[in-house]
Amino acid sequence: MCASCFPPAPPAVPLPVKRTPRTAARSLRTPAPGATGKAAEVRPPALPHRIFHVTHISNLPLILESGELRPSASAEPALRLASDITHELRATAPVADGVTVHDCVAFSLSPLATWWGEVQDGAAGPTWSDEARAASTVDFVVLGVDIEAVANELVVSDGDAAAKLTRLGSGPDGRDRMLARAAATPWALQAAEALLPGSVPLDRVALVAVANDRRRDEVRALLKSAGVMAKVAVYPPWFVPHVGD
Repeated sequence: MCASCFPPAPPAVPLPVKRTPRTAARSLRTPAPGATGKAAEVRPPALPHRIFHVTHISNLPLILESGELRPSASAEPALRLASDITHELRATAPVADGVTVHDCVAFSLSPLATWWGEVQDGAAGPTWSDEARAASTVDFVVLGVDIEAVANELVVSDGDAAAKLTRLGSGPDGRDRMLARAAATPWALQAAEALLPGSVPLDRVALVAVANDRRRDEVRALLKSAGVMAKVAVYPPWFVPHVGD
């Protein structure tokens, strides 16, 4: 279950061994077992392959009824996480000609995204709504979408997509460049956003993660009644507040 929800990182590249003149000379004389004479290949970190959208359980029936995830500009959720000022900022932040962040469905590249950690820790500050501050983290669901299914439309940022200094990458080259930057360090991966202009059909959703068994049974029943075939998995670490981290 853990591997399908949150695939493990690629094996770490071993750090080079500090050599003294004696060990260096010995290594020149005697090849290591199995050595081919070629320099060791250093592989870059694997690109993220899934994006994550977090929403409150009270929003799920409306999402299932519409058959799609809708951007903030047209969604009418039962519980809205962002404050009014946040919506105003995102409604004026451009993504492409005539398209703002507000016109996109927002995802994260990690289920442990920076913004989600803020909500888990109490949603303090003007970014979040009063409803967000009152909500319990176990009452949220995380929807996972494979990047391969939406790659052509995907826009990736290196931080808050509405911030002035945030850089955006779109198109195959720009998208992959930003994904590579995000994959380089955990904090970059957690800070990045992934945006999909317009709506996202629910058949693109591959995974729905929840905090406990009771929520899993509830979500499974809702998905079944709506004809949505996404896998439902219990993964508590994604819903644990990060207080003190």
